[in-house]
Formats: sequence, C-alpha cells, structure tokens
Amino acid sequence: MDFMLNPKERAQKYWMGFLYKTLIECEKEFKWLSFEVKGKLLEGKGTLELNNRKYHLKLLCSPFFPNRFERVMVETKNLIKCADTHFNGDGSLCLYHPVFDLKGRPYLDLVEVIPWISEWIYYYDKYLEYKVWLGPEYPHN
Repeated sequence: MDFMLNPKERAQKYWMGFLYKTLIECEKEFKWLSFEVKGKLLEGKGTLELNNRKYHLKLLCSPFFPNRFERVMVETKNLIKCADTHFNGDGSLCLYHPVFDLKGRPYLDLVEVIPWISEWIYYYDKYLEYKVWLGPEYPHN
C-alpha cells in the first residue's frame, strides 16, 4: 500500500534508493563536491572560495532528519554564526524559508538547495563588508 505513503514516509521506507538517487543527481551537477553514503545518511564535502576566503562545506542529507532533509554546515573557522548571517540554531545554514520556499512541497531535493550555498557565500562576504545582510530574507519572528 505504498500509494498511501506521503513523500517523507516513502523516502524513509526506500531510504537507500532515495540517498543514492540524491548522490547521483548531486555528483552530476556539482563537480566541486564529493559524496558518500554512510548508513542512512548522505554526506558531501567541498570547498568554495571568494575574495581569498575559503569556505569548507559539509552537507548532510537524510529523510530521517526532523523537518528538512538537508543540513549544510560551513566548517571554516572564525565565521560570524548568528541569525543575522543566516545560521540556524544547530549551526547549519538557513538557505530557504521552510514554508514560503517549499511552495506546498513536503521537502526540497538537495540538488535544488546546493546552488543557494554560493548565494549565501556571496551575501556573507557582503555582510563582512557592510555589516548588514543584503540578500533576500523572510522575517523570523
């Protein structure tokens, strides 16, 4: 009775297929990232650079995470990690609004989220310059 499963339940039931599908899509589109399935988790790593600053990134994806399936962490030292620079309480990047940007879908595929990392880096760099977030954002109250 799989037709009765919602998308999250389906991704959890067929988690291995979900993770390998995600791995294949992401490796095809983003050559600067490398991915590996570790148990019920897809882990990606890569580095981007802007204005002589290197941003070391770790991406985690699992249908078993609460709420959104992905977590994007910046492992670079000495970052300003706060709500103003779009970090969530768990240290992951806030790349989209969980209601407005989903447009009725239950989750976003990781391949759709990854391009927003470059956008975040650009706006973070501008934040360092101007001390205000210049990128698009929704109120978080």
